[in-house]
Amino acid sequence: MRARIIVALLAGVVGAGTAAADIDIHQEHRFDARPGATLLIDVSFHEVEVTARPGAAVDVTVDITVSGSGASAQELAKQLQPQFIDEGERLIVRSTRSKGWSWRSLSAQGRVVVSMPPGLDLTIDSSSGGARVLGDLGDAVLRFDASSGSLNLVGAARELLCDASSGSIRVDASRPLEVFTAGASSGSVRLAGGAREVRIETSSGDITLEGLLGDAELEASSGSISAQWDAIAAGATVRADASSGGVSLRFPAGTVLAGEVDVSSGSIRSDFPGTMTKNHLTLAGGAGAVRVEVGTSSGSVKLLGN
Repeated sequence: MRARIIVALLAGVVGAGTAAADIDIHQEHRFDARPGATLLIDVSFHEVEVTARPGAAVDVTVDITVSGSGASAQELAKQLQPQFIDEGERLIVRSTRSKGWSWRSLSAQGRVVVSMPPGLDLTIDSSSGGARVLGDLGDAVLRFDASSGSLNLVGAARELLCDASSGSIRVDASRPLEVFTAGASSGSVRLAGGAREVRIETSSGDITLEGLLGDAELEASSGSISAQWDAIAAGATVRADASSGGVSLRFPAGTVLAGEVDVSSGSIRSDFPGTMTKNHLTLAGGAGAVRVEVGTSSGSVKLLGN
């Protein structure tokens, strides 16, 4: 009932006159949390905060303020009215504006706060807002897609799949992720707490990973790569390529490496045996070794052992 009352009040504001004034939207909604469902948060510019906690419901609060005057502000407020859609397998929170909207005479701020139980997959799709996820999502997949926004995860999930065109990814995992993939066109990627499999690509930003446990594919067009393994099994594969930056890979004691390292302009340092030339290292490990392929266009390479 509370949400209905607030919506009715807002409708009165939107329909009344054209004087300059802030238009405030506040809505709350509760979904039943069904096993196997996905919560989709589809927003334009809103900041999103999600907290995992025990329970049988997903509680959502949306706050939006539109600043401006005239019919344009009223129309934007109508477009941004939150929608709460239950499709069975998908629970959707949506607050989006029409593409091509002119912001010259308008401004808007938005915030979505969610409390949800572990076990539900979570997808955050944002045009220009950041997200913070707190707590252990259990055996869930977290997907983050933002044109201009960053993600900060402090907690855990089974898989984390990220795509940020202009934003950074920060992960402080309370237990290792099974899979961590991230693409950042203009931003860095940092992981503490580990992952069993990682695939990371940045166009303009550093890659810093700690606590890795398996295969890795790392590429930085303009940035450095630093990765550290707590454990890695024989036969695993590590590939790292940096166009303009250095590469530093640190492996556990007793790791055996095979593979190749190439640098165009930079030095090579290796704690592992192999055959070295000026710009090339062939590692001496044989069958069953960890396979390493590293290349840099303008940067040095370090292969370090604990």
